[in-house]
Amino acid sequence: MPSSISSSEYAESYCATREATVERRHVVFLLTAIALTCVIIEMATAVWSHSVSQYSRRVEAQYAEAAGLRPGAEGKSKSLLIVGNSTLNHGVDVRDLRSRVQPGLDAHVLSLDGSMIEDWHFALRELLRKGARPDFLLLMLTPGQVANMAPPPDDVPYYLFGSRDILMLRKAEGFDSTELSNIFFAHYSAFFGRRTALRLVVKSKLFPSFQFLAHRSMARNLTADYGPVPERFRQIKTLCAQNGVNLLFVIPPTHQESDTLGTPIVLAAAQSTGVPAALPVPNAQLGDDKFYDGYHLNSEGQKVFTAALAEFLKKQVRHDL
Repeated sequence: MPSSISSSEYAESYCATREATVERRHVVFLLTAIALTCVIIEMATAVWSHSVSQYSRRVEAQYAEAAGLRPGAEGKSKSLLIVGNSTLNHGVDVRDLRSRVQPGLDAHVLSLDGSMIEDWHFALRELLRKGARPDFLLLMLTPGQVANMAPPPDDVPYYLFGSRDILMLRKAEGFDSTELSNIFFAHYSAFFGRRTALRLVVKSKLFPSFQFLAHRSMARNLTADYGPVPERFRQIKTLCAQNGVNLLFVIPPTHQESDTLGTPIVLAAAQSTGVPAALPVPNAQLGDDKFYDGYHLNSEGQKVFTAALAEFLKKQVRHDL
């Protein structure tokens, strides 16, 4: 009786099975290699962020100080937290400011490059949940940064947002699924949260003037919509009032015509919601020699602005007392 499977058919079947087995093994190997690569990149980025990057270490130290702020005791210095972005980092000499406002105020700063007003709305929610209770909170942003509608930079969800606030962003800001997923991964992943900073490091090494040009481009490309501004101030003021914090607002000089035009609109919006607001140093008072890139203050401009900011703060403390 002839065999139901010939030797040639058996060989073909064996080869097909063998090829399928090899293909599955290759797929498993490839997926494993991808997973290990992702883990290595994530761990390397975390180590770089927490141990090497001076920017990251500064932000983490400032955040820890901010979370530990409490109201000043009767007859003691009042605690002050100033939040903002690179205009704060470059615009305020913190040591000089502290010496000018003591003994009435104990001043601390928390700055994150690229952050806008809505970023700080959600960042403050998380910071207050962690126990921060400064007597005064000073929000320092330009008019363009108050009116801007862009999604937050990668650093902001990573350092400032709380897990419970991420889904609220879609309702509050109308972000689409792609933008929301970027925020989600930036919050939980060191690589996604610090990838922009990594790119900046590489570009700055390859093109030393890159950051200078990027700052100028960023200042020109902000899309302003002043309609929601009063409501944004109202939301932050309500959040602060519920936690016993006095909200203040200050506009730093930027030497940008768009910010000069938007200043009276933003100041009026803040004051209409009961937020003390000021422009300590108008753009017209500072020439080109006070800015190092046409947007951020240099050391000379920093001295002028720090002195004017200190006077504004001392007046607010006297008024509060």
